[in-house]
Amino acid sequence: MTYTGYLQLKVEKKQNRSVISNSFFDGVLKITRPTYLPEGLPLLTLIHVGGGYVDGDSYRTEVVVDEGAKLALTSQASTKIYKSPRFGVTQKMDYFLKNNSELYVKQDSLIPYKDAKFSQQTNVYMESTSTFYYTDVVTPGWSEDGKLFQYEKVASKMKIFIDGRLQVFDHQLLVPDQNLHQFMQLEGYTHLGTFFMIHPHVNELLIEKIREALSSSIDARFGISLLNIPGLVLRVLANSTPVIERIFSVCETVIRKELDEKELIEWRKW
Repeated sequence: MTYTGYLQLKVEKKQNRSVISNSFFDGVLKITRPTYLPEGLPLLTLIHVGGGYVDGDSYRTEVVVDEGAKLALTSQASTKIYKSPRFGVTQKMDYFLKNNSELYVKQDSLIPYKDAKFSQQTNVYMESTSTFYYTDVVTPGWSEDGKLFQYEKVASKMKIFIDGRLQVFDHQLLVPDQNLHQFMQLEGYTHLGTFFMIHPHVNELLIEKIREALSSSIDARFGISLLNIPGLVLRVLANSTPVIERIFSVCETVIRKELDEKELIEWRKW
């Protein structure tokens, strides 16, 4: 199958340093050279040179983080989904985490415009000793008449396999025709954020510390839950992307301090 954009990465640990041992990209997807953060964490930025996703586009990303290696992966800017009523836009991402590896994925917001249709499948295959961090934000795109939620559908499925067994299945489906403002959907808010953290030492005490740190958050609603494996999921409803990003930043600060005694990852792009 030919993809609009294809990315393949492998990170290995060599002489106590995580290095990109293999990379291949094709179509409109590119990556920057790695920037090494103080703790030796390589940060890569994914670049889409096409400006946005259009009808019939398909994307595929495969990332392998070898034993003991670590990687931080982010996007250059928000992902814009334009009018795509016939075929829609599809994206599949597969992440493979070996023993004691770490993968941090922070995506800029997804912006579906009028008549956009987007489906994403994310599969994570990890060991119980590895760490997986993931965030995403969905925000309604601008329209000429100023009305919100004029896209057709945004569907996102997340499957996390640990030691070969499916442990987490999350299906996020946004269909404006089904009245997104109603109870148990967006409830009057416009932006939706999702945060996953899988780590061997996540527990209820950590979640309580995160709740306490977020207790002063305003103009947003959030829910945080312990998964049936050592991990947590956070959902945020808000009216702007910066509010959600600040909440994510608070969570990450608490997590890295309590679990790894490390500082917040510097995600800024230059």
